[in-house]
Amino acid sequence: MRSIVLSKSGINKVRSHSSELKAADFEGSIKSVPPGEWCLFQLSPTDVYVGFINPMIEEKYTCAYLVGKITTEELKTFSAEKFISQKIKTAFDKRQRYETYRAGARLFYGASDGLPGLIVDGFENASIIQINTAGIDKFRDQIKLTFEELTKTKSYFLDNAKYREKEFLPTFEAEKFPDLDVMENGLRYKIRSEVLQKVGFYYDHRENRYQLVSLLKRLSNKPKRGVDLFSYAGAWGMSALSGGVERVEFVDQGDFSVEVGTALELNGFDDRGAFHRQDVFKFLDEMINKQTKFDLVLCDPPAFAKSASQKDQALEGYSKLHRKVLKCAASGSICAFSSCTHYVGHDEFQKNIMDAARKEGRKIQLIYSGMQGWDHPVTSLEDKSNYIKSYFYFVE
Repeated sequence: MRSIVLSKSGINKVRSHSSELKAADFEGSIKSVPPGEWCLFQLSPTDVYVGFINPMIEEKYTCAYLVGKITTEELKTFSAEKFISQKIKTAFDKRQRYETYRAGARLFYGASDGLPGLIVDGFENASIIQINTAGIDKFRDQIKLTFEELTKTKSYFLDNAKYREKEFLPTFEAEKFPDLDVMENGLRYKIRSEVLQKVGFYYDHRENRYQLVSLLKRLSNKPKRGVDLFSYAGAWGMSALSGGVERVEFVDQGDFSVEVGTALELNGFDDRGAFHRQDVFKFLDEMINKQTKFDLVLCDPPAFAKSASQKDQALEGYSKLHRKVLKCAASGSICAFSSCTHYVGHDEFQKNIMDAARKEGRKIQLIYSGMQGWDHPVTSLEDKSNYIKSYFYFVE
């Protein structure tokens, strides 16, 4: 394999536990390296890592990923194909440890599982694969076959053009795949392929929804009326119904009436919920004008920032949303505030909620704080892959 020598900045990054490098982190030009080539990255003659590189990427972005340190002896038998297969099998076996994750889970979580740019979600009847880096895309056929062998279901690619264009990767013709059969925490969902978001289902909040059910079942007086804002297929609201809430309204600007209606039927919650296709902010304004109050508010919006430069805008959006939510919260209610915005940290998100409560004159008591599920592994709370936040409050 080709050897590439790191510059001082690159060496410092790796020794600070970073595995992502930019063009300036190498000695000399990397323009002659073919996109996606697997190489050896040298900090010194005896300190060598293996990874892949794409010199076509703009200098301000990550162009190389280190996936592991390698010894001289290991290098003699190394092959990228075997390395990728082993990483996939290791990640799959980790998910199999958890019985409730076997029917469906995030089967592979990019760099956290050792292969940056590979995201895979598994369902009862299929697995959906997304590849966003050139070094991994070279092995897409092998990856698909490996997941089919492990899951005993058919695998499908769902290329995201926006993510792939940064790596100058082609977007192939979309594969036709079936409606997805989802099982999470004992609840069933069916999602039509034409309304699919991300890679199919938001497994990342699985443990937080599990805790919601646990909390509701332990209450002496259960909430009667709940609302699931930004509902998608209704996973938060179905969890609330499972926990004993009498009725839940599901609100989303997308057309998920079929998904919510099917989930209500599949889980035996007929006549206990209804879907409202509407902008959430406008829905909340209507409820405020009508002085309608909810005993349980579940608020899990999509990401409010796609880049660090949008952080202030995101915090402003959260503030407006949280204040409207608190206006609709009945005295003694529970509000579950969640976020998937990478660029807003846990402390910032919680402060945003506290500020909203102060401005609305509401006293709140934090009763639960949560992060992403075990199929979205992180090494610490400071890990940049630790992006899911969820806080439950009693509202007086």
